[in-house]
Amino acid sequence: ADEAASTQSLGVAQLPPVVSDRQRTDAGPPLTLDAALTEALASNPELIALRRQFEAARERPAQERFLAAPTFEAQIWQWPINTLNPANTNMYMFMAGQDIPGPGKRRLREAVGQKEVQLAETDVAVRAHDVADRVKRAYAELFLARKAIEIHHASVDLLRQLADVAQVKYATGRISQQDVLKAVVELSRLHDDLITLDAQAQLAEAQLNTLLDRPAGAAIGPLANPHERVLLPSANTLQQLALEHQPELTLARLGSEHADAQLAVVNREYKPDFFVQAGYMLMPHDRDAWMAKVGITWPTAPWSRGRLTAQRAEATAQIAAANARVRTVENALRLAVQQAFIRVKAAEQRAVLLRTTVVPQSDQTLEVSRVAYQTDRVDFLAIIDNERVRLDARLDYFRALSDMEQALADLERAVGTEITPSMLATVNTQGGQ
Repeated sequence: ADEAASTQSLGVAQLPPVVSDRQRTDAGPPLTLDAALTEALASNPELIALRRQFEAARERPAQERFLAAPTFEAQIWQWPINTLNPANTNMYMFMAGQDIPGPGKRRLREAVGQKEVQLAETDVAVRAHDVADRVKRAYAELFLARKAIEIHHASVDLLRQLADVAQVKYATGRISQQDVLKAVVELSRLHDDLITLDAQAQLAEAQLNTLLDRPAGAAIGPLANPHERVLLPSANTLQQLALEHQPELTLARLGSEHADAQLAVVNREYKPDFFVQAGYMLMPHDRDAWMAKVGITWPTAPWSRGRLTAQRAEATAQIAAANARVRTVENALRLAVQQAFIRVKAAEQRAVLLRTTVVPQSDQTLEVSRVAYQTDRVDFLAIIDNERVRLDARLDYFRALSDMEQALADLERAVGTEITPSMLATVNTQGGQ
């Protein structure tokens, strides 16, 4: 009697309810990955800020086309010290002046500004790829957390049925109290996993909402299920695409071109600049007169030549650094493409193996053990072990699909262009997962 009371106190009915992620998915509208990417690229505040900066940068080259503002001066000459009346002076001078850069200097400075505009534009593309990559990762993490919750709920339902069977067998004296308690402990473990998975789903929702510029707690409806696909292009083909289309590599190459343009500006500084000035002298006690002045700078003067030499050395070093960065980015892209390619292929193989072999075998093993348990040929621990194997196999399958999506996202980011549908072959999984 004491054992029965103890078993009842630890029964299935005593387990606390778990808030299901399905309650939240029903509250929001469905969200496909393509819709999430479109919304993020249009609404993400980081990208909006970069686009505004690009618009501001576009106005800079035009500023270099024009001359600096002219100067206007007025002077009073020969003002007697014995009077405060400016009308008693002998000369008034009114002058206008203009600085004129040497030939070609404004054009070269404008070219530098154009390179800066291209750098700003490419930076927007680089950040857009980064945002898209983070959206795909958050989407895959949310899908995996929700799918894990769904699978755990199915396991909870199955274990509740087994626990009921165990209680009936215990009531008839066919098994010990230990088997009933094992079922309750296993159910408690699944409930603990559900709490963790529910938190993971909420964190992924918050991250995805932030990327889409939505309130962090906004409800996200059902997601589109990923499916098995096979990547068709070779790693070498994808690496070549990366060298042609990757915005980060374009950014590095533009940095090299910008350094070349800066050196051209510095070299032009060895040429002189000019200034002109004209004025009118008003002399109340004499004849009025015009005045004019023309000047030229001496950039290579011994006391100023060192400044230009240092600027040229700096610009030359910047070119060498920019060229080295181009090479570094090329090597990093090749490595990133190769790594993502290997991960995609590994996920492909794992998904096929799990769907065609591991999951069916784990389902069959669990079913055999259930039948055997009802006829007292295996103990309850064997059923629990087989259920864990089945649960892990199903979770591993969807982890493989999620890993494939994240690896494809990394591959797209490394290549710098979309992995088009023609590059992927859909796997027929009819009768599988």
